[in-house]
Amino acid sequence: MTFPSKRKLVKPEQFSGKKKTNVRGRVKAEKRSVGNVVSNVVDAALVSALPVGLARGSRLKKGAIIEITVFNWMVFSGPVTLKAEEGINLIAAANASGKSSLVCALVFGLGYTSSILSRNKDLINYIKKGEKKSFIEIVLKKDERTNTTIKRIMHISQNKLESFWFVNCKKVNQTDIQELQKEFHLNLGNLITFMPQENVSRFSRLSPEELFECTLMAIDKNLLDRYDDLKKLIKEKKEGENNMQLLEHQVKEEEKRINDLEEKKGKFENLKKLLAKVKIYRVKKSIMAMSAKKKQLADVRAKVDSLVKEKNEHFETLKQYLSELEKCHKVINHLSEKLSKEKSKIKEATSKYVKINVQLEEIEAEILGEEKVMEDAVQHMHENEEYIKNLDKKKKKIEEELEQIEKFFQERANQMGIQKGEDNPNALEKALQEELKNIANTNKQFLMRKYALQTEHASLIEKLQKRQNYQNIQEEKFLNNIEFTLRERILNYKRNIKSIVQTHHLLSESFLEEMRKKYDLSKITNQNEMNGAIIDELSKQNIIYGPLCKYIKCIKPQFDYVLEFSLKKYFNSFLLIEKENTSLLESLYKTYKLSVITMSKENHKMCHVTSEMRERGVECFIYELFESPEIVKNGLMNFIPINVSFVVREGSFKNKTTKDITNFNNFMMREISKQINEQVSSLLYFCEQNAHRYRISSYNKNVFIDNFAFIDRRCKILYYISSEVKKDIDALEKRRKECESEMDTLKEKMDELDVLKKQKNDQHNNLILQKSEANIRKKKKALLLKELQTVEQNLKLYLKGEQLIDEKKNRITKQINHLNEKKIKLCSDYFDTLKEHKGNDMKAFSIWKKLSQWKRYLLLIKSENAESEKKHELLKSQIDLENTKHAALTRDIEELENLIKVQKAELSKEELKSLNEIKVSLEEIDDILQQCAIQQKIYNNLEKNEEKYNMLVLSIERHNENVKQKKEQLINLGKEIETQGKQIQFILSNWVNQIDECILFLNHNLGKFIAFINPDYGAKIELVKKNDLYERCELYIKVKFKKTAPFLLLSVSHQSGGERSLTTMLYILSIQKLTKNGFYVLDELNQGLDQTNEKKIFELLSCLSNPTMYKQHFMHHHDYKHIEIDYQSKPQYFILTPQIIRDIFFKDITVHYLFNGFGVLSGQFDEVDGELDNL
Repeated sequence: MTFPSKRKLVKPEQFSGKKKTNVRGRVKAEKRSVGNVVSNVVDAALVSALPVGLARGSRLKKGAIIEITVFNWMVFSGPVTLKAEEGINLIAAANASGKSSLVCALVFGLGYTSSILSRNKDLINYIKKGEKKSFIEIVLKKDERTNTTIKRIMHISQNKLESFWFVNCKKVNQTDIQELQKEFHLNLGNLITFMPQENVSRFSRLSPEELFECTLMAIDKNLLDRYDDLKKLIKEKKEGENNMQLLEHQVKEEEKRINDLEEKKGKFENLKKLLAKVKIYRVKKSIMAMSAKKKQLADVRAKVDSLVKEKNEHFETLKQYLSELEKCHKVINHLSEKLSKEKSKIKEATSKYVKINVQLEEIEAEILGEEKVMEDAVQHMHENEEYIKNLDKKKKKIEEELEQIEKFFQERANQMGIQKGEDNPNALEKALQEELKNIANTNKQFLMRKYALQTEHASLIEKLQKRQNYQNIQEEKFLNNIEFTLRERILNYKRNIKSIVQTHHLLSESFLEEMRKKYDLSKITNQNEMNGAIIDELSKQNIIYGPLCKYIKCIKPQFDYVLEFSLKKYFNSFLLIEKENTSLLESLYKTYKLSVITMSKENHKMCHVTSEMRERGVECFIYELFESPEIVKNGLMNFIPINVSFVVREGSFKNKTTKDITNFNNFMMREISKQINEQVSSLLYFCEQNAHRYRISSYNKNVFIDNFAFIDRRCKILYYISSEVKKDIDALEKRRKECESEMDTLKEKMDELDVLKKQKNDQHNNLILQKSEANIRKKKKALLLKELQTVEQNLKLYLKGEQLIDEKKNRITKQINHLNEKKIKLCSDYFDTLKEHKGNDMKAFSIWKKLSQWKRYLLLIKSENAESEKKHELLKSQIDLENTKHAALTRDIEELENLIKVQKAELSKEELKSLNEIKVSLEEIDDILQQCAIQQKIYNNLEKNEEKYNMLVLSIERHNENVKQKKEQLINLGKEIETQGKQIQFILSNWVNQIDECILFLNHNLGKFIAFINPDYGAKIELVKKNDLYERCELYIKVKFKKTAPFLLLSVSHQSGGERSLTTMLYILSIQKLTKNGFYVLDELNQGLDQTNEKKIFELLSCLSNPTMYKQHFMHHHDYKHIEIDYQSKPQYFILTPQIIRDIFFKDITVHYLFNGFGVLSGQFDEVDGELDNL
């Protein structure tokens, strides 16, 4: 059973004490928190109640959203509540109006983080700017009787955010919220179930393995857990097998290492014997070397004694030479000191007269500067005389201008009739400005009132048109109550009516051209209105009527169910008057597959109720129950006997016998036959809630058949203006007239206000002109006064400057005289310094002459005794060399004695005895040791002490123990691997069947859904596994968008954005019957689709949200043994979009409009609230 679309208005609520009620049934929430947050439902004439016996949300899954409330959240200020419905919730609004704010509220209100959204990471940035408190409240369905309310309160204190969690008014922590996520199967981190606007493009970029894992998580978390366990077991098994191989390799290596160590041990024992032999011969070598060193030491001592004796004898010949050499050095040193002192005095005198020269130059420069200043002062005096004359002229000119300005102010004061210092002009200007401001404010109020009245008037006209136009209302109700395919045929005919008219030349070209002009001038706002105008013109010219439901107006509402029962079969039919137009008839029937009837008889005889019929209980005939064009009535009479069928009053057959009823039937047959002049053998009439059929047998007139059927008294399609609607129309008409009269009055007031505003503006402009001229004169006067003051100051200054110049001349003359005296004094000092410098120079020359004589004498002595000095130095160096040899030999002998003591201590008694028995020379011992060294090189990599040998033995024992332990580990690992293999097979036995059936079901759904969008499209899912153990599974979505095209992998490089969006949405829809999720969120996923695909998607969503239609069109007749498919529950979708395509019909879709953002005023929808309360 289908229902009309439901539209909701979501807007900010104001805090008030008024309590609002809701006509829909609500499921009671567990300890639901009480607040002033409600939802407004705008349904106009399209709201219909839920089926009897079904509460709101009864078919929703656990975890579905009942309502969301936000306060001071992102773009929302006051508390805003979105009351979700089962099925599809389409949230439509302009950009920046708050659609994504609701998605963010879901994420943070259910305990998730901003990583899901790819937005700002800090929660504090999601709270409305300037606010300190915010909260999110989400009501989730728990079971058929209770709901669960999750509330998150956020408070900003000192730029830090604090969050408090409440579940059913009970304070909880973050851990409890995470447990609730598991309990209600919330998977907001999965792109298949929750796709925010920022992550739409991420789906097509998922790797095949990520897509497989997301699919398992969406279907059942247990499947993903078992897949993870399976991968973990396979990984552990592989690691175990690798460990076994590693252990086997290690055992082999350990055995090889033991063999090597045993070989080393044998070689080490051979080496020990060789080392013992080397030790003895080394001791013997040390003893023999020590005796040789002692002999060398005795020879060195004898040589040193002979050299010392020779040195002493030679020194006696050098004594006189050395004393004379010492005397020369003392005299030279004394003369050098005296010479350096005299040179320092000469240097000081030189620096002194350089400084005097510098000071003289500075004094001369100062004298020249003072003379230049004096010349400038004299020149300046001559220039000032001309400048003073100019200042005097300028002063006279300024005084004349000031007299003219004073004269102007006196004349202006006389003209205005006021005295100086009064503020009457300012007061007058302020009064005019205040009046103009008041006029402008009044004009704004009038304009706002005019706009409000115009808006209200347009709304009233639209409401009146809607209430009075029964045809469109009746047609819309009819389309909502027929099956999907039939409705699509009728809508397809309406969409293509223009091409039908042009193809079959049904209307004139002038009419179509006029329609196009109106469309271009926006008199016809959309294509749907143009198509409606063409359909109306066809009916006016008696060409095509259809669907016929549109042209039937019930005039007796008490029998509307009878009329609907009688005509319902032909409500969807089209009446073609021009039946000779066979091409049109074939097009309507074959191309558009419409039910078409034609005229066969233009006029039918009508029956009327006689007085005798009325006495027997006949109320009226069926054709009298409705009004329609005569041609429509005649067309229906060809198929329905509405001219002879009649209605009987209630209670007419009460307490009547079968014979009485039969007499009544026979009487009516006779009367009807008389009136239409035809023989009537059957009757159709209605009494109370029964449809009676009476027919006489054609073989025997005494035999008749009388049966009846129960009919429902409710009327679903036919619409009529009831007394309440009529009363509402009268109230609207009255209000429209009031608006028009108020608009006329407002226009007259605004005209009067414009005249007054023009007068006041003229007065104000004149006053401003006068005031501005006076201000200019005042400013000029102030500038002239300031300039006059400046001129007078300059005159005083320049008169005073002549005296200053004379004083300056006298001061400069004194300064020059003082500098000349200072210069004379410096010159006398300079001459004294020159005299001292001459004396010092003569002394320094005499000292230098003596010093040169002594140096030549010193060189002469040294040249005469050079050979003796060389011989003495040679003897000294030889003695030093021999002393060095003696010290080295002494040190070597001591080291050898210590070494021999240590080596003998290491030898045993037997080895000491064998040491004395060795009778060989030192060269033979060296040969023996060299041969032993060659043998040692063979064992160069072996350790050479007893401790290392013991360590080698211990290492062999340790390696043997390791081999034993690793063999035991190999046995245990083999058992573990066998156990893991059994566990893998146990998990695979059931899990594989579930996965295969899920892939089969997804493949069926995806193929069916994409074929519904376009029969030429195709899609399939392929599961690729690494091996038979399902170690790594990859899921590939392959699609094609042409009949002959091959299947291509879904990716950015193969498909366009619209094709990827379409495939993504269809895949998400394909999986919903397998999941346990309570709701799905798709944010702006449809924006990449074209108009045709978007319409098809919404039609598909309508089918999927209705379990009956899903079973009828998409159910897979396969025996699923391992998975459960929920065909009964109704999924809940939240689809967010910034715009909706035109001419789309939302069937079984709840549309939420967000009236938020720029242009929405406070209190703008108060009247809508009042209308909602009256519904």
